[in-house]
Amino acid sequence: MAVSRRFPGRVYHINDSGDAGKFYITNVEGKDTQAVAVTDFAPRDTEAISLGPCPSKGVGSCLYLGDIGDNDRNRKSIEIVVIDEVEKFSQSVKPRSRIQLRYPDGPHDTESMAVHPDGTIFLLTKERPGRLFKVNAEQKLALVRTVDAGRPATDMAISDDGTRMLVLTYVDAVELSIDFKQEQKIHLNFLQQQESITYLPGSRSFIYSTERLLPSLPQWIMRVDCNDRN
Repeated sequence: MAVSRRFPGRVYHINDSGDAGKFYITNVEGKDTQAVAVTDFAPRDTEAISLGPCPSKGVGSCLYLGDIGDNDRNRKSIEIVVIDEVEKFSQSVKPRSRIQLRYPDGPHDTESMAVHPDGTIFLLTKERPGRLFKVNAEQKLALVRTVDAGRPATDMAISDDGTRMLVLTYVDAVELSIDFKQEQKIHLNFLQQQESITYLPGSRSFIYSTERLLPSLPQWIMRVDCNDRN
């Protein structure tokens, strides 16, 4: 999921592998769904969606769709599709740009992607510890460091001010300072196959969700409000 800063109450979603090249728009309750097809996008395994400044001069807001999943670790390349965020989407949209990437050390299975407010795209692999990569100025993936969230990472988000990184696992979440000097584990109400997390505007709260339909639960978008910090 990704929550719009430009259009209050709007949430963007993607499905996991098996779906066509499209994304979905709902309200914060997950209702009033609108499907938007992406022209000439036939992903192998979409695993992440993020919002951030548009490429180049960083003017405007863009959606970043990450076709980054690779369970068998055999993909030669991965792709991120960039789409301008607009007030009204038609039934299909043409991507603003497409970014083809290769890991410098061979394929990785990755489900976590987030765009920093400065426009830098980060990917966190699903190994333990995970490998944190960024897309550099040459549009290539560069290793930043390893990150151990305690369990394999299934999604990530970066705070509005760019100072914190929120990493989801199948069991809980971990919030890290962007310099990795501070770390806080956050216990969650468990959702089977939880694979999506995003800060709400202001980054004092976040929501997370599951890729599975769980009839036993009254809702699938879960909200966590953070305590005030000194």
